[in-house]
Amino acid sequence: MLWSNHRASKLRKVATYPLTQLPGGISAIVNNMAKTYDYLFKLLLIGDSGVGKTCVLFRFSEDAFNSTFISTIGIDFKIRTIELDAKKIKLQIWDTAGQERFRTITTAYYRGAMGIMLVYDITNEKSFDNIKNWIRNIEEHASADVEKMVLANKCDVNDKRQVSKDRGEKLALEYGIKFMETSAKTNINVENAFMTLARDIKAKMDKKLEGNNPQGSSQGVKITEQPKKSSFFRCTLL
Repeated sequence: MLWSNHRASKLRKVATYPLTQLPGGISAIVNNMAKTYDYLFKLLLIGDSGVGKTCVLFRFSEDAFNSTFISTIGIDFKIRTIELDAKKIKLQIWDTAGQERFRTITTAYYRGAMGIMLVYDITNEKSFDNIKNWIRNIEEHASADVEKMVLANKCDVNDKRQVSKDRGEKLALEYGIKFMETSAKTNINVENAFMTLARDIKAKMDKKLEGNNPQGSSQGVKITEQPKKSSFFRCTLL
């Protein structure tokens, strides 16, 4: 397609204005992006293969459930933005593979995690017993003050239950961790679990920000509006 010299000249002239002279400038674009959320929390779902971690994630992020079981290969993640105390919080939720062969991959993602959900299947005794092993992995690889929660998933399948609610609560109490029974299939407590974990993380972050370093940042990421700066860049249409 050929452009006339006159039209090309006009485009070139418009495009060579400083970005600060364009409506709002590039700083306005950056500031608008920064205002899309106030906090960024990294969460992990860990537990044995087949306990329903991916189903829990999809129920929370997309309000959907898929009965077709496909094992997670390595790492996957979803993002959902929620609102707590008039603040927008972007949750970056990582779904980790439960198979032993992926253990070295998944443990790398413990670093920087602010909240971890340990998931077991109430119809699978072994997955419950292995929660202690997963907790040891957290203690070895994650931050010492990471928020944790135990999820007893598939509570809708009560007729096949192998692990009582009392046993789950006792285990969580032993480690000082919150506990909830959930069902990704029938949407029981999934929303509540994530909101509770996010609220606990935010409370811990706010306490750190107020007590230790009011103008600094803690382990999480708090998004604040950046000061406006003039841009000296110019765009030229070649």
